[in-house]
Amino acid sequence: MSKRKVRRPADAEERRKAVRKKKRRRRYDRTGVLTRLVLLPVLALAVTMIVESLSRGSVGRMFGYMTQRPLYFLYNFLIILTTLTVSEVFKHRRSVLFFVTVAWLALGVAARLVVKQRTQPFTSMDILSVKDAITLTPLYYTWPQIILMYGGIFLAVVAVGWILTRLPRRKRVRYWPSCSLVAGLVIMCICIRSVGLTSGWFPRYFENLVDSYDQLGFATCFTFTFGNMGISQPEAYSGEVVSGILEEVDSSGDEPAAHPHHVFTEKDHPERPNIIIVQMESLFDVNTIIGATYSEDPTPNFNRLSREYASGELYVPSIGGGTCNVEFEVLTGMDLDFFGVGETPYTTVLQSTTCESVAYALRDLGYCTTAMHNHTATFYSRPVAYSHLGFEHFVSVEYMPYVTYTDVGWAEDSILPKEILKSLRASEDRDLILTVTVESHGKYDENYVYKDGDPLIMNFPESLSRSRFANYLHLIHKTDAFIGQLVEQLDSFDEPVVCVFYGDHLPALDLTAELLTTGNLYASRYVVWNNYGAHFDAPDLQAYRMSANLLKQLGISGGVISRYHQAAPLDADSDQDYLDKLQVLQYDLLYGDKSSYENGENPYQPVDLMMGSQPISISSISTDYGRVLVNGLHFTERSVIYIDDTPYPTGFISSAQLIAIVPRTQAIGSVSVVQIALDGSELSRTDPVEVGRAAA
Repeated sequence: MSKRKVRRPADAEERRKAVRKKKRRRRYDRTGVLTRLVLLPVLALAVTMIVESLSRGSVGRMFGYMTQRPLYFLYNFLIILTTLTVSEVFKHRRSVLFFVTVAWLALGVAARLVVKQRTQPFTSMDILSVKDAITLTPLYYTWPQIILMYGGIFLAVVAVGWILTRLPRRKRVRYWPSCSLVAGLVIMCICIRSVGLTSGWFPRYFENLVDSYDQLGFATCFTFTFGNMGISQPEAYSGEVVSGILEEVDSSGDEPAAHPHHVFTEKDHPERPNIIIVQMESLFDVNTIIGATYSEDPTPNFNRLSREYASGELYVPSIGGGTCNVEFEVLTGMDLDFFGVGETPYTTVLQSTTCESVAYALRDLGYCTTAMHNHTATFYSRPVAYSHLGFEHFVSVEYMPYVTYTDVGWAEDSILPKEILKSLRASEDRDLILTVTVESHGKYDENYVYKDGDPLIMNFPESLSRSRFANYLHLIHKTDAFIGQLVEQLDSFDEPVVCVFYGDHLPALDLTAELLTTGNLYASRYVVWNNYGAHFDAPDLQAYRMSANLLKQLGISGGVISRYHQAAPLDADSDQDYLDKLQVLQYDLLYGDKSSYENGENPYQPVDLMMGSQPISISSISTDYGRVLVNGLHFTERSVIYIDDTPYPTGFISSAQLIAIVPRTQAIGSVSVVQIALDGSELSRTDPVEVGRAAA
């Protein structure tokens, strides 16, 4: 007789749970149509409004945008709706929907933070620069703020992960209607964009990112920039077109010739002068702010040079940030507008290829080429970029001894005159020196306390922060002192020198075009100074035309791009045909067949870049009572003693001496001195010196 199996209470409870779970899934599946028709559009509208409010800084500005530009707002809504609708093709629909929603909100928060700190909007290219952004965090935030911020990010990630694991999963997906819905929305977005580009409703190039984000909206601009790198191939591009452009340049008959007023005095030699390009962080003429007055001129040296020497407006490609992009335009003559929106060529194309530049052009004439920046070497991947731009030396802050720092943590510019003169004297040839300052970089203090010697603000627009601007005046006043010191030393230098001074962009201080007499947020004054009595012309120019114009006045042609600029009128950049041909040449040199060069081969090879203007070297090593004393040349506070490839805490005594403490019984085989970047990476090291004894 078979025994009847008794069902255990635990089994019954599991069955009840399974039934309840099945019912929940059925109810969840039945809400699919309702979600597609009502909930998703409502959620997309809410996300769009929140993101636009964050990127614009206020809910009021968001509603103003909705009412003034409703069609652009609807397109932003359509983009966000499309991304949210992608969740319909997954069984974990709620999880995907939640994740996409959080991602858009996170982008909105990032947009707010970026705009607040640098004025320039947040683009997809900023995601690629997150490593550099992390290194700047201590300069913009206090440690409690940093701990709170990263702690909040960690908790948010944990919370999102926990929620994603708790949301229910659909039993099955109706792939045909779901995929059709997503595909239809994607096609609609693409078609609207294509029609918009053709009709001019959307711009082909984002010449002014601030205005573009304000007009088009965050979602539109961000998605347009996503993955958009390099220069698109022009429709008219071919080898024959490139040859035709170059034939026009060669037939123009406008060969560079030295300016008739470039007469050398008795102290000079009948050779070309040294060329120094000084790009100053966030410096501009604060007297151009309408209604602003000060107790004294905050930048007397720069303004005096502007009055006494050739001076003009330089139109730069960025506001509040993007220093390396201004460098790129000045050095290469290339228009950044043709690259991806927000792209920094230093970190993209210049990591893999060389690019003709003023440095390569002058190297061919025997110049020694040096790049100098009193900030960490690895920022914007400059060592590789400079090598691919023709520089032989890179003097970063790690190779400058006795550097002093601002309250925020930026290196002060007072170190630079000494380093520039050191570079000039280190080479027997003429020099090209690109110098990029950093002292006047933001963040500017909201609660700044005046210091002795600061220019006082007498009258000022109410819409701007007086305290932050007072901090800015303090910093540019010190940068201006650097200008005065440098000019004084170069004036008595025994070689001819031409020096170009300009600000890289306006500071991130909420300035608007309406507040400036120039009426242009991208206008930055430049001055051409020299120590041998020559006369230069300094017309108003785009940044990408400045070097070509300077070289032309010195009788130097330069490369393909430089010759193209030199053969054109100074106002040619307002001609679309001129810009179209420039785009063809830029594409050809960096991405195309290189038809501009003989046999289609790039003649520029990467330069073996040396860090520092002079090599760091070890002359002798002494050991006594566990102390290792290293004598040599050109040490800095970033020099670290390595013993048998192991780093030891190092004391900086002077630029000629370092010391390390090791166990007295430790055998020392070899000693090297390594320069360490602020991010901990190795920049260079000396050849090892064999010691072969104990530290006792």
